[in-house]
Amino acid sequence: MRHPMLRRLLSDPFYLVMLTALLLGAALGRFVTQEGLGEELTYALGRAWRGTADGAREALAAMFGFQFTVLTIVLSLNAPVVQSAANQYSPRLVPFYLKNAPLRRAMPLFVLATGYIAAGLRELGLQVEPVSRPQPVVTGALALLVLAFALLMIDMNRTFRFMRVERVLALVRESTFEAADRLRADARSLALDRVARLTLPAWAHPLPSPGSGYLARVDVARLAHVARRAGVRVRISRPIGDYLDEGEVVGWVMTDAASGPVSPRVMARLGRALEASPTRDHAYDPGYGIRILADVASRALSSSSNDSYTARQALQQLRSVLRHLAREPVGDWNVLDRDRTPRVSVMATDLREYVSLAIDAPLRHGASDLEVLDAVLEIALEMGLVAPDPERRAVAHELVTKVLSDATRYGNLDDAKLAHLHGEAAIVRASLERNAPRAERLARAHWALPPRALA
Repeated sequence: MRHPMLRRLLSDPFYLVMLTALLLGAALGRFVTQEGLGEELTYALGRAWRGTADGAREALAAMFGFQFTVLTIVLSLNAPVVQSAANQYSPRLVPFYLKNAPLRRAMPLFVLATGYIAAGLRELGLQVEPVSRPQPVVTGALALLVLAFALLMIDMNRTFRFMRVERVLALVRESTFEAADRLRADARSLALDRVARLTLPAWAHPLPSPGSGYLARVDVARLAHVARRAGVRVRISRPIGDYLDEGEVVGWVMTDAASGPVSPRVMARLGRALEASPTRDHAYDPGYGIRILADVASRALSSSSNDSYTARQALQQLRSVLRHLAREPVGDWNVLDRDRTPRVSVMATDLREYVSLAIDAPLRHGASDLEVLDAVLEIALEMGLVAPDPERRAVAHELVTKVLSDATRYGNLDDAKLAHLHGEAAIVRASLERNAPRAERLARAHWALPPRALA
């Protein structure tokens, strides 16, 4: 989709649902308040509340104020929970929480009740006869508020369970999966070659960034279409997630004819294929999810937290993400013409960069923590077992070597822990070389009480 705002709105139609609920509530409140409907709706609503129009307005106004008072209290209680989680784990988790917060489920019902009460107050204000009659609008408002408050209590209970670190980290993992799947879907319709390279001549023209912000998406299909029609070849030299300033060089353009000029109109059309966002967007950026999980692991290993199990949980989610990416065709996008020469080349993150981004900081901060080292070795094992080619399996072998090197260089491990670590690394290497049945997937955690000490 070419319009980023419209794509974001359709990917998360929460505000459309709220607007629909408001309009539906207003229409329902106006219908129920009409004169002459009281007796008929009495059968549907039971014994409807009886009173004059003034009394009905007072009742609706009291319900309206009570509703907003309760919502204010609930939101004020919920904000410290979000702030505490942001301070403890990572502030980048806040958007994931807000997008998936259980309270979002109750909000459309409150908006429906707001539209209903507002429309009811307006219609009752047009009635001037002080006649006591059934007021189904009051009964309906009370029913809506009871239903909304019941759902709110259920969602408040789910909110505190939702703030468990496993739940929030799982949201980041699923978001990263979705980003990788979107990239694969975009690549499905293109003739790509991950190995081909576009050679840049000395006379290539710089492609300036059309605006400031984080590179959120490169519309490769549109870029290739514009390049073919204009007779140019394009190399985008900045990856998704990189920050761009307006006018910075984001890529290079060259004409099919040697050292030919490129018109400003073509440059502008090529620039419109690049989408920038004021904040880093995870929709097409798996590296952002990996960065968040790695930050949570690193913060848990800091001296102020010292929570190695939270770090291990974050590394377990990273293992799932890297295992998924190890099977995906990651790396640069090179769109080929019919003559098998690159027309468009786009820089993209490869598996080695994803692994480096995921484990560098946690491994450095947790080099003395055997649980962290074991978790990184599990990443190497599972990633290498699903790798489809020798090049990606080599990344898993290098990760095992990296773990042993950092543990020796930065860690302070005693002999028992070092023996356990080397035994674990030997099992991982053997499993990567020959995935044979093994009685123990991992080395037993005897490092605290090694068998020789018991003997």
